[in-house]
Formats: sequence, C-alpha cells, structure tokens
Amino acid sequence: MPAYDCAGFWMIDNIHYVGTERVSSHLFTSEKGHILIDACMPDSGPDILKNISTLGFNPRDIRYILISHAHIDHLGSTKLLANETGAKVCIGEADVEAAEKGSTWKMGLVGFSPFKVDVPLEEGDVTSVGDKEIHIYHTPGHTPGCISFGFEVNDEGRKYNGFMFGGPGVNVFQPEGLRKGIYGGTLEDFQSTLDRLNTFKVEVWLGAHPGQNRTFQKLKLLSKGAKPNPYIDPDGWKGFLQNIRDKMQKLL
Repeated sequence: MPAYDCAGFWMIDNIHYVGTERVSSHLFTSEKGHILIDACMPDSGPDILKNISTLGFNPRDIRYILISHAHIDHLGSTKLLANETGAKVCIGEADVEAAEKGSTWKMGLVGFSPFKVDVPLEEGDVTSVGDKEIHIYHTPGHTPGCISFGFEVNDEGRKYNGFMFGGPGVNVFQPEGLRKGIYGGTLEDFQSTLDRLNTFKVEVWLGAHPGQNRTFQKLKLLSKGAKPNPYIDPDGWKGFLQNIRDKMQKLL
C-alpha cells in the first residue's frame, strides 16, 4: 500500500479527514462545536488529536464522538479522545456492552481500553451541533449494533445526500469468524442491511476505511482542482454496494 500524508485535510463542505492511513476518522465542524466519527486503533489517538489541531480546530470543541461499531480499529482510542476532548461518547445500543466491558475475543476486541458510553444510539436518532445534523441508521450485520450516518452536504450552492456505511466489511463472515462467533454479526442481518441501503440515494459517501471510497485518490484529484468535488460520487456508491454483494456471493 502506498504511503499517504495523513496530516488531516479538508474533503468537502465542513467535513475533514483526521484518521490514519488505514482507518478513517472524520471531523464534522460547526461554529457551535464539532462531531468526530470513529476513533481508529488504540495507538491512533495522539495522531487524531494532532490532525485536528493542524487543521486549526480545538479538540476541546468536539461535542460528540460517534463510534460506528465495536471493533478495535474503530473504537480503539475512544477513551483517550473522550478524556482529552470532554466529548460525549455515542455508539449503537447493541454494541454498548462490548465497548464498556471489552473482551478477549468477542467482537474482535483485544487490547483496547473500555470506556463509558454516554449516549446509546438507535435508529432514527439525530446528533446535532450548531447547524450540523447527523442522522443515525441501525445497520446490523458487521456487528449487532453497527450504525451508519446520514447528513446533508453543501457544495458550490448545491445540496447533496451524504452517507457513511459504518460496517461494510465482509471479512467478519469468513468461516473461522462465524464458527467462533468472534464478531457478533450475522449474515442474515448483513444481507438485510445491504438490501435496505440499496434503496438509499447517496451522492457523497465516506469510507469506514479510506480504501473503501478511495479517500486519498480523490484528495489528489481535489488538489489538482477537479470539478465537481471528487467526493461527490453517486456512481461510486452504487459500485461499492455491488462490490460488497459480489464478495458476499463468493462467501455464500
């Protein structure tokens, strides 16, 4: 995998990438405070904080930390980030126990610091700060409590439907994982989630991992002045869902 500069960067509207080379973390900013989505690996916290500061934002202005699902690569630094920012921690209701208690194997949590969940999230909840609203969708399968995020994106005077699928990875359904129940999700839930998401109109989409939506490749296009903004990618979303379906068929 090529090396990328992960110093934090603007993507579109008030959305910024503050994650690592392999795992995404996104900062939604507003004049009233900010929302952070996902906390990456246990050793990623200092880098996330540095990226936020490098972009000119104060980590103490983060009001909420939203965790997409209870896997170590997405909640690993949550406790550190919560302590440093004072933000409220939110995760899908069915993943709360894994986040607060931890486990050697269950849900793939090894070596992270358990943390207190301030707000268990359910389908239909809305997390808002200032003029920014993030709508919560329960999208189980990858984990029982996996959640996804819907939001409005403004660019060049137009409004777009934004979305992030919180748990698109089919790796959890490898035979070994299913046999041992390591990750907690089910094929039936995942397939239902895919069917549901296939009905969504998504124009700007974020990846739980940067490779999923070609985060860094689109950044290169953006830096060269590409119009429209490369993160406006409805065709990419459709192809992304189809790719997941193709991988599922191979597993089945």
